[in-house]
Amino acid sequence: MKKTLLLLTLTAPLLGGCIVPVSVTPNLCREIQTRDGLQIRLMFGLSRPDGSIIDGDDWQNFVDSEITPRFPAGFTVIDAQGQWYDAAGHRIIREASRIVWIVAPSSDRNLQPYLKAIRQAYQKRFSQQAVGLAIQSGCSSFENVPVE
Repeated sequence: MKKTLLLLTLTAPLLGGCIVPVSVTPNLCREIQTRDGLQIRLMFGLSRPDGSIIDGDDWQNFVDSEITPRFPAGFTVIDAQGQWYDAAGHRIIREASRIVWIVAPSSDRNLQPYLKAIRQAYQKRFSQQAVGLAIQSGCSSFENVPVE
């Protein structure tokens, strides 16, 4: 009992560091006059199952026909390098890839069908197993900021 009491006495002050602070993000977003929204990242591998590469023209045609019509306000394409361990083949796989970064209002009711359509179109067109998707809430602004 004394050991437990001593342990609690010594560790209780440390527990304060484990408490998650109230997020300052909503306040900061208001202060700098941004809007609530989602940061969406789609991750596309550029290797086909037969080992050939999805070339720049094929990629750009996909972007122009599938992504731009659904997100005409804009997005960013980032060159990336993916890597994972293939347990069945007992080897490390490396693959050139693209990340499409979209910032969109969380109130957009078209997000779910648009993202699903883009992912399915890529998988079908290029015989891909999957298209990665990561969504994070936050705030954003693309307005001009006065220079002082």
